[in-house]
Amino acid sequence: MNLPAYSKLQYTSNAIYYSGVGAKGIYVFCTAPGNYNAFDAACPNQDLSSCSTMTLKGINIVCACDSKEYSLFTGQAQGGAQYPLKQYRVEVNGNVLRVYN
Repeated sequence: MNLPAYSKLQYTSNAIYYSGVGAKGIYVFCTAPGNYNAFDAACPNQDLSSCSTMTLKGINIVCACDSKEYSLFTGQAQGGAQYPLKQYRVEVNGNVLRVYN
């Protein structure tokens, strides 16, 4: 959390994208000071394809295939969807976040 790339996570309602993990990378989101959610960046209701990496839009992430928006607070789709976002556990230890399954 001390690195400049992660400084946004010190503030509520900010997210970062971390590539190379999960199915299509993960989004880590600060829900409150010291509290975090982590979700896979793959669209949960689409096959893994080039269009299934979600993009950040404020406090939501959006699927490029069907334009569904998912809350980074809850993982649920606005307007409903068959599946919510794949959530990972987040452990806070000082300035280190551990994201795991």
